[in-house]
Amino acid sequence: TSTYSGMQIQNIVVYLLAVLLISNAIVYFIVAFQEYGDLVEFLQIGINGETKEKYIEISVFVGAALIYLGLVIWVLKSGLKNKNPYMVSAVFAIIMIGRYVACRTIGVPVVGIEYYVGKIDIVSKILQAAIIGIAGYLIFAIRSMCIKEQGISQRSDRRREIE
Repeated sequence: TSTYSGMQIQNIVVYLLAVLLISNAIVYFIVAFQEYGDLVEFLQIGINGETKEKYIEISVFVGAALIYLGLVIWVLKSGLKNKNPYMVSAVFAIIMIGRYVACRTIGVPVVGIEYYVGKIDIVSKILQAAIIGIAGYLIFAIRSMCIKEQGISQRSDRRREIE
């Protein structure tokens, strides 16, 4: 039987978070591509009224995808040494969920209220909820490791003082 240490499990969780971040980036690139297809179709048939909305939506979705990819790099480079990429990942996912809720309830400037909820919307929100949960777990795991290290460091300092 093989057993995994807490550190190995936490490293696996870091990679799991990276996979979720990449997955959400892919979802946002897909949505941006779909919006671009809609824009091209609107322009071909002469509907110019919604082009500004489409440009904004494409920019938001591509921007979100790029931010998620940047977070992947930051998460993988930081590992378990720094909780900041996990805090930013969770906060960004919360912001994207909040933006989604606002678009569906009160509306946002230029775009207005969106009424359609598709499968890809649901997938994205599930991924974001998972990102928030896993990032939260890693924040507390790193915090616990720091507290343990400080306790060990303080004990060795006391031992040196006694000697």
